[in-house]
Amino acid sequence: MQSKPTPIADSVEIIKDKLYWISESKAPRNQPNAFYFCIDQDLVYEPFFADFGPLNLGHTYRFVTELEKLLSDKSYQQYAIYHYTSLDSAKRANAAYLMGAFQVIILKYTADDAWKPFLNVKPAFQDFRDATYGQCNYKCTILHCLRGLEYAIKLKWFDVRRFNLRDYEFYERIDNGDLSWIIPNKFIAFSGPSATQKDADGNRTFTPEDYVPIFKQFGVTCVVRLNKKQYDEQKFIKNGIKHEDIYFLDGSVPGDDKILRFLQVAEKEKAVAVHCKAGLGRTGTLIAAYAIKHYRFPAQDFIGWIRICRPGSILGPQQIFLLQKQNWLTSLGHDSQIWNQVNQIAQEVNIEQRLQNLQIQPMSEADQFIAENGDQNQAETLNQARLMNQNSLGPNR
Repeated sequence: MQSKPTPIADSVEIIKDKLYWISESKAPRNQPNAFYFCIDQDLVYEPFFADFGPLNLGHTYRFVTELEKLLSDKSYQQYAIYHYTSLDSAKRANAAYLMGAFQVIILKYTADDAWKPFLNVKPAFQDFRDATYGQCNYKCTILHCLRGLEYAIKLKWFDVRRFNLRDYEFYERIDNGDLSWIIPNKFIAFSGPSATQKDADGNRTFTPEDYVPIFKQFGVTCVVRLNKKQYDEQKFIKNGIKHEDIYFLDGSVPGDDKILRFLQVAEKEKAVAVHCKAGLGRTGTLIAAYAIKHYRFPAQDFIGWIRICRPGSILGPQQIFLLQKQNWLTSLGHDSQIWNQVNQIAQEVNIEQRLQNLQIQPMSEADQFIAENGDQNQAETLNQARLMNQNSLGPNR
C-alpha cells in the first residue's frame, strides 16, 4: 500500500491528505506524489484604483468548478493537490478567498468552517478595500465575503449548477451594457444610459433603446435613476418600462426619505434596474438597503456579496453608512412577507447572531464630508478606469 505524502511545511490542509493551500516566495518543487496549480496570473482582478478584490463571480465559478474536476480526475487520485499562491498580499487574499469559496460552494461548508483553516495563517491576510481614490477606513474581510456568498447560496441567488458564466461575463462588459444581477429576478445594477451610442471619445455607450430589449428579456418593469438626467426617460416609459428618479449626490449617502422612497418603488415592482452614473456606489447602497430590510442580510456580508457580483460596488462613506443604518432597516422589515418566507433559511446561517455582532466604527472626517457633500467626478473616474481595464484585456478576456 502506497504511503501518504507528507504535507509541505506551512501548507493549509483543506481536505485531509488530499487538498492543500500554500503561499510561498517560489513555487514548490520536487515533492513526490504532489500536483501544484496556481491561478495568480489566470484569474486577475481589474482594479479601479487601489482595490484588489474579491475576485468576481465569474472567476469564482471558474475556480471552484475546475478544482472540483481536478479532485475527481482519476489520474490524480494518488496525488496531494496544492493550490499555490505567491507572497503578494493581494494575490494571497484572493487565493484564500477562492479556496474558501470552493469549500462553501462545492463542499457545502459554512463560511465560518471554511475560514477556520486560515485563522492562524501568518502573515495575516490583507482586508479588501473600496474602489475610491481616497483612503479607505472600512475593512471588507475575506470572511465577510464568504458569509455573503453563503447566505446568497441559501437564498438561491447563486447556484453553481445553473450559473450562466457566458451571460455573466457578456453583460458585465461596458460594450454589452455593463449590467449585473445582484438579487436575481429582482435587482439589476447597471451604469447610467446615455442619450447617444457614442461618447465624446468615440467609445460605445448604451442608450435607453439599447437597454429596452435586454430589460424586456429579463422581466424588468421599472428603471430607477439616482444621478442627474442624461437621457430621456420617456424612451423607457413608451416601451412599457416605468421610470423613477431618486437623485442624490455622487459619492454621498441617501437621506431616510430617499431610502424609503426607493423601498416603496422596489416593493411594488417585479424586477428593477437601478443605475447612478457608474452603477456602483449609490446603486449598490440602495439595493443593500432592500436586502437588509427584507432578508436581514448583514450589511458587512452584503458588501462582500455585491462586490463579488459587481466589483467596485458601495464606496467611501456608503460602507459605514450601511452599518449605521442596519438596525433601522431590519426594524422596517419586521412584518416583511419576504422575511417570513426566508426566516428558516436565515436561521441556518445564524443571521440573527451576525446582525448582533455588528461593530460600527466612526466615519473619518473626510468620509463625513463626502457623505454630506458628495465626491465630484467620482463616477466619471470609475467609468474611465473600467473602460481602460476592459480595453486593455480585449473582448475575449
